[in-house]
Amino acid sequence: MKKIAPLILLIALLALALAACSAPQGAEAPAKVEQPAATEAPATEAPAATEAPAATEAPTEAPAPTEAPAGEATEAPEPEPTLGPIGGDIISPTAYWDLPDLGGRTIQAVTGNDYVPLNFVDPKTGKAMGWEYDAVEEICRRLNCVVEWNVTAWDTMISAVREGQFDVGMDGITITDERKQQVDFSVPYMRSEQFMLVRADEDRFSTPEEFAANPDLLIGSQAGTTNFYTAVYEVLDGDEQNPRIKLFETFGAAVQALLSGDVDMVLMDAASSQGYIGANPDKLKIVGEPLASEDFGFIFTPGSDLVRPFNIAIATMKMDGYMDYLNKKWFFLTNPNGDDIYDTMPDLGGKTIQAVTGNDYVPLNFVDPKTGKAMGWEYDAVEEICRRINCEVNWNVTAWDTMISAVREGQFDVGMDGITITDERKQQVDFSDPYMTSQQFMLVRADEDRFSTPEEFAANPDLLIGSQAGTTNFYTAVYNVLDGDEQNPRIKLFETFGAAVQALLSGDVDMVLMDAASSKGYIGANPDKLKIVGGPLASEDFGFIFPPGSDLVEPFNKAIASMHEDGYFDYLNNRWFFLYDPGAAQ
Repeated sequence: MKKIAPLILLIALLALALAACSAPQGAEAPAKVEQPAATEAPATEAPAATEAPAATEAPTEAPAPTEAPAGEATEAPEPEPTLGPIGGDIISPTAYWDLPDLGGRTIQAVTGNDYVPLNFVDPKTGKAMGWEYDAVEEICRRLNCVVEWNVTAWDTMISAVREGQFDVGMDGITITDERKQQVDFSVPYMRSEQFMLVRADEDRFSTPEEFAANPDLLIGSQAGTTNFYTAVYEVLDGDEQNPRIKLFETFGAAVQALLSGDVDMVLMDAASSQGYIGANPDKLKIVGEPLASEDFGFIFTPGSDLVRPFNIAIATMKMDGYMDYLNKKWFFLTNPNGDDIYDTMPDLGGKTIQAVTGNDYVPLNFVDPKTGKAMGWEYDAVEEICRRINCEVNWNVTAWDTMISAVREGQFDVGMDGITITDERKQQVDFSDPYMTSQQFMLVRADEDRFSTPEEFAANPDLLIGSQAGTTNFYTAVYNVLDGDEQNPRIKLFETFGAAVQALLSGDVDMVLMDAASSKGYIGANPDKLKIVGGPLASEDFGFIFPPGSDLVEPFNKAIASMHEDGYFDYLNNRWFFLYDPGAAQ
């Protein structure tokens, strides 16, 4: 198509730097006050385009998000130092956090609202949506710009962008040398391969050659699109006026003509084909092998200063798994013809949520020392939750030791600070379902040889643990390492978790408990000074907290479930536990 009907995920090719290991589930994370590593970036594999199931089907071959075993964090492979050339630029893990800033600039974006699932109008709500809408909104979140959406017909889009009527255009637009003479392209954001979609009872052909050899067979297409040119040059005789190609105003009309018997074949990619097959059971099928492979790109006015920023943003979205999340959401889970997990999401009507955190727990919530901006895994998670259930977040900060009581008393609607779900705390506040799980390990100095198990540590009365009062690692130290006495003088308490680690480095304590990812962060920031010993000591679930009886618990739980299912938590884990380097941020 223009487009090359939805799609084959270029991400599978351009994410090779990440393909060596799986992205962690929304499951693995640090315990309170622990800092994850930024030096190891596992990735999820994007499904190949020829195997991508339709939005109407559950993915039978889609890679399931997998948990990275915490106990193996010390053996995880190092990431590639760069992602590779992106429009002349090289994106490194450090450059990932140093993106161009467009200063809140408004971007005039244009699409066609005619290409499910890239861009279309939801027939139920009348809302414009799709893969490309989400992608460009995310690009602008990263680049600090605002999108103003416009709609135009496909046959005028390229010329309109060329003439500067719009800043950026998209409609599944195939990157070609001819089009490069008219507009500038971004780097590819996706790849599509085309197949022959036919009626379910078709037995007259299964290859392009067999189709071409039968003069009675007709192709349905749309003028000026990639599938039109594929029909002309890869199926038929190269004559663009060939009467065997029947042209339609829209791609959907071509498929309807196929169903009614007016044409005998329509070209489209596997994911789109499966979508139409799913919507028309027992009426359609795919035959043969892929006929063409095409890259999709955003288009810009020639000489546009937006090309490089968009290219860098696209590179980071491939690097951290955001593209994988978009692919799973729009090609595997979204059903344009019926209800899906997003249609059943609660709608809070734009309600403002008073959220509170501590800004004391890298990378869940903290203040960036370079920019002074509050950020982290939990910030991103709650902002996304509110995008899904239609609410606004007003952020507040309070100390950890008063947070639970403040939420219990209704001062805030929701609290978070890597808070472990416990029966004791459930007597004070309501919890969401878990959004991540933490396993804790013993972080020690690199030359430590006096112990490697909790039992050996406990048996030596000279050894001390550094911790923070009231945290999960404190209770793990008390009940999983020592004798159950919360006043045990072998536990040295600190105001912050970072202070406990500094005490470990200076020799004032001999061990600090934290999860594997956090440990690797500190180890990476202190080469040859720290190491992990032994296996995991405890596994704890983290949850958001609410005032008792809060009506927000169920909407948050539904959003959390969808974010586990569509891979959004995998993206957050990649971004904050493997790409963020607390050492580099100093």
